Amino acid sequence: MAMWDQAFLLRHGPGGSFADWDRVLDETVERGYNTVRLDPMPQWIDLKDPDRVLHWPDPQAPYLPWDWNTAVTAPAGRWLIEFMEKLLARPSLHYTLSAWWFGLTEGGSLRGPTPLRQPANHAEGAEMWADMLREWKRRFGFDRLVYFDLANEVPYFFPGFLDRLKKETGLDWGTAAAFTPAQAAAIAAELNPPLAALRREFPELRFTVSIHGDARWLDVPLELDCLDVHFYADADPRWVQRTKFHEHMSYFYKRTDWHADFSDRARKTAAAMAPMLRQRQRAKLMRFAQWSAERGMPLTTTESWAAWYAFDAPDFDWGWLLEWAEWSVEDAIDAGMWGWTPHNYVQPHFANWRDGRWHRRLNDRFLRT
Repeated sequence: MAMWDQAFLLRHGPGGSFADWDRVLDETVERGYNTVRLDPMPQWIDLKDPDRVLHWPDPQAPYLPWDWNTAVTAPAGRWLIEFMEKLLARPSLHYTLSAWWFGLTEGGSLRGPTPLRQPANHAEGAEMWADMLREWKRRFGFDRLVYFDLANEVPYFFPGFLDRLKKETGLDWGTAAAFTPAQAAAIAAELNPPLAALRREFPELRFTVSIHGDARWLDVPLELDCLDVHFYADADPRWVQRTKFHEHMSYFYKRTDWHADFSDRARKTAAAMAPMLRQRQRAKLMRFAQWSAERGMPLTTTESWAAWYAFDAPDFDWGWLLEWAEWSVEDAIDAGMWGWTPHNYVQPHFANWRDGRWHRRLNDRFLRT
């Protein structure tokens, strides 16, 4: 699986990493990927009016590894139709749909066109998705749509949800080692009804919300058709303490002068602790695999394993991250995962994309089982 978020559309302009869709899609097949994860941006794109020109301002964050990294003005709906026609012309390629819901928070870091609607909760977000899915079905069908993700990495991206959850339960998201019964019930009440409404209208689709590998989710009575869980090393405090990852977070996208220190620390941490960190991550993976088996929710991941942020820079060493990906395929196989990605940098603007044999070798290993 390859996570392409909004970049597959918003980096399609001249000089963008997705400027040549035919080339990128052919390279994706050559590297052994059979599923790409796409955000068709239901907050902005109306497929019934595909020629409407939309504008995204320059984010003034030149080191963004995903999303859009320059100003974009385009008939994004028409671009989406063109892209999907090219994808569907390649019989081995499938896709998932997911929404990051950017541009809905006043003053947010990633702004964009005026949204089609301002959803107050995930139920209203599902209504917006349903509008798009009806037109999607008419234009493309659902044959290659593997599953549908209502909201990326709940609770972090959907506007207002964290604040509403705190107001309802009196607790911050990250303040306790376990969810209280009130928190678990509030999360389930937010997510299960819109997923149920979508199932009633589109019984042929599989529905989920993607989540971090936070073991507290295991206590939430979710009704998901599959699990897209993102497992990261920075969930391990020993990794965070050694790499100063959280200290660097405040200026991730604006500067690169932290890359050398972070890279050096990550390399030293991997040399000293890689087996221990892997075992802890593997144990968490197996807990989610058990939850998956108990509830009939096949386990996938589209972003995972090492750091959730990395960038191609001369002083950034990718060696430790790629080694992590090599281990992850074996752990994914042992966990019986339905879908797997080697890392969340499977996009053509990352240097590792050019090593087609590396991707093919790992994907072939996963797909042989």
